[in-house]
Amino acid sequence: MTTTAPPTRAAYRDLNVLRWTTGLFLSLLGDQVFFIALAWTATQVATPSVAGLVVAAGAVPRAALMLFGGALADRAGPRRTALLSDAARTAVMLVVAAVLLLEPPSAAVLIALAVAFGTIDAVFIPAVGAMPAALVEPTELSRVTAMRQAVHRATTIAGAPLAGWLIAASSLSVVYLVCAGLFAVSVAALAATRTRPPAPPPPPAPTSAPASGAAPADAGTDQPPTAGGAPDQAPPATRSPARGLLVDVTAGLRYVRGHTLLLPLLVLTAVAELGFVGAVNVGLPLLADASGWGPQGVGWVLGAWGAAAALASVVLTLTGSPQRAGLVGIACLPLMGVSLAAIALAPSLSTAAAAAALLGLGSGIISPVFGGLALAAADAHQVGRVMSVLSLASFGGAPLAHAATGVLVDLTDATAPFLLGGAVVTVTGLVAFAVRPVRTARPDGSTA
Repeated sequence: MTTTAPPTRAAYRDLNVLRWTTGLFLSLLGDQVFFIALAWTATQVATPSVAGLVVAAGAVPRAALMLFGGALADRAGPRRTALLSDAARTAVMLVVAAVLLLEPPSAAVLIALAVAFGTIDAVFIPAVGAMPAALVEPTELSRVTAMRQAVHRATTIAGAPLAGWLIAASSLSVVYLVCAGLFAVSVAALAATRTRPPAPPPPPAPTSAPASGAAPADAGTDQPPTAGGAPDQAPPATRSPARGLLVDVTAGLRYVRGHTLLLPLLVLTAVAELGFVGAVNVGLPLLADASGWGPQGVGWVLGAWGAAAALASVVLTLTGSPQRAGLVGIACLPLMGVSLAAIALAPSLSTAAAAAALLGLGSGIISPVFGGLALAAADAHQVGRVMSVLSLASFGGAPLAHAATGVLVDLTDATAPFLLGGAVVTVTGLVAFAVRPVRTARPDGSTA
């Protein structure tokens, strides 16, 4: 007799995934309210330069410690790490709310708050990002990352009005209490999320990194590493619980460096972000001013981009990842590059908005597709570290891109960041067609 495996349930129909999505939504909404309140408070109590320092203070530990956060998630388990770090954010918000009841905010308190929050974020971000590998089958991971992107868009839209209303209608202490409440309910939702039980240990791994990048049978279990894990990890008999996280970080970087699918995925993500983020975040207001579109023009272009990206996320959530996931992701890069350049060359605001919509479709597809492939390809013992490296690839170069965009516009004109960024993204996509592991990657992380 032969048995037929039960069909895989679509991620958006899985109550367990929806609990994770709810926890993520509430946490990100709390993030949005916190950052807006922090920036507003800083502008009220300090000079513009000090206010900028306050806002930037949290980014330093977030970037510097992200890899250690991923290593900690791999060591303690993504679910446990996400719960503890989310609970820590709740506690920090409660402490700050209590402090603000006793005395007015100062720049020193705000900087300390930003540093503490950024440090906790460095742990929470890779941990909560690694949890989907323990919730669904590899073929559903692109669908879950599309859901995650849709949640990001929703919190961006809802967070700013909520923060503005809270700041105008109540005291700062109440604002931070609301943040604490959002984080607390997020903790409850994540606590109700159940990861898959431990699978039997896989057979001993070869001494080199896997060629296909496919996850082993126990991928995604929210448990400490078991025997036969990634080739660059020592077996349990030689692994000391007290071994430094720096060694784990080094092992994770070595794993990614030797992986035939993960390494090019991360490089493509980093290069595409460098070409894209500066033009959109810094260059667009400058372009709108030079073109006479005004602030309304910025809103229309960004709105078209965001709406198209959200639409792509919803479509991928409903349909799942295409079978030729890697090829589809690569094809989006030239589309994004040409669209980015078209915004600068557009003869009217409506044309620029249409180009931005195409840009949003491309970015809305490539992010969940590449993110899902990275999750599916990562070894179960390395998934936290892989997500931390992917997060750094996604936004680690943003400060450099922002600074370079301003300098480029000063030296040339407002169209230069879009033309140069579009060329970088387009060439990256054309070169990527020659990278066989990415071009042939399937939704489960395997390669044809």
